Amino acid sequence: MVKSRYRYGFTAWLEHNGKYLLGEKEAKILEGISTKGSFMGTAKFLGISYAHAWNTVDRISKIMRKPIIEARRGGESGGSARLTEAGSSILREYKRIEKQIADSISYKEKRPLIKSKVFRYDIEAPDLSVIGSHCIGIEIIIDLLMSELKFTPELAFVGSSGGLAAVMLGEADIAGVHLLDEETGQYNLPFLKRYFIDDKVVVVRGYLREQGFLVIKSNPKSITGFEDLLRKDVKLVNRSLGSGTRATLDREMKKVAEKRKAGFKELSLEIRGYNLEVKSHDDVAKFVSTGKADVGLGIRAVAEKYELDFIPLIEENFDFVIDRERLRKTLVNSFVKTLGSERFKTELEKRAPGIRVTRETGKIIYEP
Repeated sequence: MVKSRYRYGFTAWLEHNGKYLLGEKEAKILEGISTKGSFMGTAKFLGISYAHAWNTVDRISKIMRKPIIEARRGGESGGSARLTEAGSSILREYKRIEKQIADSISYKEKRPLIKSKVFRYDIEAPDLSVIGSHCIGIEIIIDLLMSELKFTPELAFVGSSGGLAAVMLGEADIAGVHLLDEETGQYNLPFLKRYFIDDKVVVVRGYLREQGFLVIKSNPKSITGFEDLLRKDVKLVNRSLGSGTRATLDREMKKVAEKRKAGFKELSLEIRGYNLEVKSHDDVAKFVSTGKADVGLGIRAVAEKYELDFIPLIEENFDFVIDRERLRKTLVNSFVKTLGSERFKTELEKRAPGIRVTRETGKIIYEP
């Protein structure tokens, strides 16, 4: 029998309700989390960013409409992540299908889930990990630090809730957050207990920043408030669930729903683009500037960056949650000092209109 010069392979994937759910790359991420109990550990091992691992899990959970990962609070070293029954089930099903296909075509090559060339393995472990909400203020601080120090940062913009979860898991040095508690009217501090971190973190005051609507120049559709999102001629680009900006939009739309004596879920179905979700303020601006959406909620600094008009709506506190043990790290300490410095204030004025420091900026406003 003549030996063939050709090799062959195959690709398997799962769909759910007609939507792509996962294939080999996504299965490796789930297998990594199952094995290592950590997003950061999985990201380092597979040579991907923390944000990529997080966003993959977030996308699958949304398609399944149930969580596929659960976090467990740990001791001094943090916590751990593990697959839920739903997550384990889809990973088992993927392995079963892959094996069935391989057996049916007598495929001899081993296809271990972890060791594969679909990912690169040369990523450096970060010296400083800042995980949470997206803000240009963070980028400015990192730029200032890198002008003086040589280090590898990990900036993972996965939303305020994702940042708090990362601190709970012991995977973030610093989390940027801007979540308003509706009951107390207080930013950020009430959420510490909800993530079981109130006894292990400090909160450092960040800065105030304007949130508002981003629209194209001259605001041709005359959008002025949240009720305009219900108009049939207006299309929204929304932020991801779990982000502080999304929480702001949902909170304000609940007020509109109460005013109209309607349910929030019912009202959200009337908003064109409500389920069109993006990950950052820059993404919102890109959708609006290219005509893919008429309006999105974002910060003034990004509106000016993309030459959009800005309709101010609220001013919010953007703070930093830090594991108190991590304050001993030189880079974490330098981050906090830079936050409270005159250099940072000057750079904000140059590069980030709509963001301003206060007397408390850079100071600890909560410690257990």
